[in-house]
Amino acid sequence: MVISCKKDKPEPPTPPVAIEAPEPPPTPVVDTIPEPPAPEVVKETPKPVVKKKKKKIANKKPEDYKALTFNVQLGINPDRKNWVLFKNGTYMIFPNNTAEKDAIRAAKKLMSNYKGGAITIQKSSFAKGWIASTGTGIYNYIDRGAFGRGIPKEANILKKGKNNLTADTKGLEIVYINGPK
Repeated sequence: MVISCKKDKPEPPTPPVAIEAPEPPPTPVVDTIPEPPAPEVVKETPKPVVKKKKKKIANKKPEDYKALTFNVQLGINPDRKNWVLFKNGTYMIFPNNTAEKDAIRAAKKLMSNYKGGAITIQKSSFAKGWIASTGTGIYNYIDRGAFGRGIPKEANILKKGKNNLTADTKGLEIVYINGPK
């Protein structure tokens, strides 16, 4: 015989529990479709263009041009006190009563307007080199040391003088200004 503690009655089935979900909010009625926000515009900033300024005095120290200044001075009459010397040995002589700023302005203007032309070469009386002169009052000192050993041909001296004038025309770098004291 079997004895059970449990009642033999079947339990009624449990009803299913309905989970109520909240209703979604009503969708708004839209007449037009909004445009998405514009993408951020990233502007590339161009690098600033650096203009090269024409220099009044060369970057080198005046001591670097001491030998050039001395040799040019040997070729100029001591009575002529106003002259301007450029980096490659080109120089111009001005009247003694010319102001320094006027001499600088005139020298740069003469050099920038120089287009070449006939050049004459003459041996410097005191310095070890030659003086190239133009018909416009522009001179250039050509140092003997620029040619190495031996006696250079006149054509080579003439070519060096023209090259120096051309370089000073492009650079316009004044390395020494002599004026009355």
